[in-house]
Amino acid sequence: MAEKRAAVLPELRQELRLERGAVGPGGAPAWLIVDPVQHRYVQIDEAAFQLLSCWQAGQPFAALTDAMANEFEAKVSADDLAQFVRFLEANNLTVEAPAGDWWHYSALAKRAEHGWLMWLVHNYLFIKLPLVRPEPFLKRALPLVAPFFTRAFFSLVAAIGLAGVYLVSRQWDAFRGTFQHFFSFEGAITYSIALALVKSAHELGHAFTAVRFGCRVPSMGVCFLVMFPVLYTDVTDAWRLRSKRQRLMIGAAGIFVELAIACIATFLWAFLPEGILRSLAFSIATVGWVLSLAINLNPLMRFDGYYLFADALGVDDLQSRAFAFGRWRLRDLLFGLQATPPERMDAKTARILTLYAWSIWLYRLTVFTGIALLVYHMAFKVLGIVLFLIEIIYFIVRPMAGEMLSWWKEGARIFSQPRGWITASGFLGLVIAAVVPWSTHITMPAVLEAAEISRVYPQRAGLIAELRVKAGDAVQAGDVLARLTSPEIEHQIIVAGRKLGLINMRLARRPADGEDKSRSLVLERERLSALSELAGLKRERGNLIVRAPITGTIAELNPAIHMGRSVGRSEMIGLIKGGSQLVARGYVAGKDLTRLQPHARGQFIADLPGFKKVDLKLHDIANSGAMNIDVPELASSHGGPIAVRPQSGDAGRRRLIPVEASYLATLTADPGVDGPGYSARGVVRIDGEAQSMASRAWRQIAGVLVRESGF
Repeated sequence: MAEKRAAVLPELRQELRLERGAVGPGGAPAWLIVDPVQHRYVQIDEAAFQLLSCWQAGQPFAALTDAMANEFEAKVSADDLAQFVRFLEANNLTVEAPAGDWWHYSALAKRAEHGWLMWLVHNYLFIKLPLVRPEPFLKRALPLVAPFFTRAFFSLVAAIGLAGVYLVSRQWDAFRGTFQHFFSFEGAITYSIALALVKSAHELGHAFTAVRFGCRVPSMGVCFLVMFPVLYTDVTDAWRLRSKRQRLMIGAAGIFVELAIACIATFLWAFLPEGILRSLAFSIATVGWVLSLAINLNPLMRFDGYYLFADALGVDDLQSRAFAFGRWRLRDLLFGLQATPPERMDAKTARILTLYAWSIWLYRLTVFTGIALLVYHMAFKVLGIVLFLIEIIYFIVRPMAGEMLSWWKEGARIFSQPRGWITASGFLGLVIAAVVPWSTHITMPAVLEAAEISRVYPQRAGLIAELRVKAGDAVQAGDVLARLTSPEIEHQIIVAGRKLGLINMRLARRPADGEDKSRSLVLERERLSALSELAGLKRERGNLIVRAPITGTIAELNPAIHMGRSVGRSEMIGLIKGGSQLVARGYVAGKDLTRLQPHARGQFIADLPGFKKVDLKLHDIANSGAMNIDVPELASSHGGPIAVRPQSGDAGRRRLIPVEASYLATLTADPGVDGPGYSARGVVRIDGEAQSMASRAWRQIAGVLVRESGF
């Protein structure tokens, strides 16, 4: 009985209408099946239209095959007819189900029902709430907005926009500075109002344009994408339009309205005085420009850019059909299956759909991972973990698992092709490369310098009056390297000397002056205080003499130091190298710490070209992570490879706090090894325990899980 029912043509629903649609890809004619009950439009090609033209319910397949041959000289196989019947039934275009009566549709309804978990997932990701049925209002108000559809209005807005951009460019610093105001509660309220106004006008632009071309607008409302509200307008009826230009105008109307409002707001900002109106104009202008150009025109998201791109190609249900081509081409490239394309399409459009699908996959991988991290950090810990898993599993893991399951089902066909074996071998090679511990070296940033080395800093800020040494000079401990002067100290010494001289003069005339004689004890104390102050100032002046702290050779001088320049206490004058043994100091990343063995051997490789490698031996590793990078040359704030967060510390010095766990390691060279006459920055490659890429990735993931496991 089932075979008999499957061999005859099912009856189509009586309320369906068949209308000519817009020209399809490559100029091929297209038709629309209009379903007024479901408010849906199903686009079909010329071959499907010919089948429906000869359709008679209850006839066997053979009768339709003969009719197609007689009417259109087209050869249609039974398999083609069966596939077309399944297409009609899948879209609920037939009166009866293939299995008979209502049981089939009941089963479909039950399969469509979601459990409570899937209901929660779908409603968290996407909720659509129709709010108004705007068609009566749109038809009454259409004459009022008719002037906005004229070429004169378009030219006026373009002129205003160009003038506004020119005026803002003349006040760009003021315009850019206005943005700082919106990092406040009042600024957030202003932006929210601007966003609501602009997006409402955006949706009205779609609605009025659709009504102007005779399309129905059954509803307008709001939908929530990952709990973020977005306005929407139902302009599905635009698929009835045969003019591609009219459909493109409906799709672009919202963007044009936003840009028009942004042009006017930009122009007004240049003339409005400081206050709430100017702030609102700035908000509307920036919202209009940014949302229109950066978001609405993006074809990889289901906003206006997506529908404009679909209309430009003439492909309805663009995303699903592009995904079918993307999967088909991916399987062909990987396994060489040479399967039939998902549908008949010219080669150029098929390539565009394939590249479009691959672009969406990469875009979704990035965006949904970012959204998952965002919702994780925005919610409290438990809810954040649940939402994170929903995003990752539903949008990333689930599609990938579905595709791999399809590959598994096609295993026999895949391994019947040579390319299938090549791809499998390549995948196996990647797995082996990931799990085999190839890496035996650990790389860490380091600085190579003499074991006895001293950085010379002035004890007090001042002006350089004399510089007595140059790079390469031999010095003894205590030798004068430079003399600094301080006009402030010299002035204080002069004042203190004059004060002391005045006190001595008053003490000398005590026999002749009764008042000074009566104040003898006070003057003596003042004299001792003045002497102490003067001695202290002279010691301060003595601190302006920079001396060598150790015996050795001037390895380098600060190139910014010159006569007459002011230097502070934190600015290095030079570097003195004492002794001949070399030492490298660097920082080992926390993830590599357990791989190091005591007394491991390594090599120092300098950043500078032409510097020979230096053999080293591990001498010591700190027991705890560094709270501050003591070798400034290695910090990112000084051009080094270690990421740091600078913070203010004691005595005005900045602390360089590493972003990731880093452990100070000291390595020594063999006695007698020649090194540079200065401090050299580079990396140390040191032998360590072998580790695979998979093991390293697992350690990284485990570290994140441990760090985030605290509640």
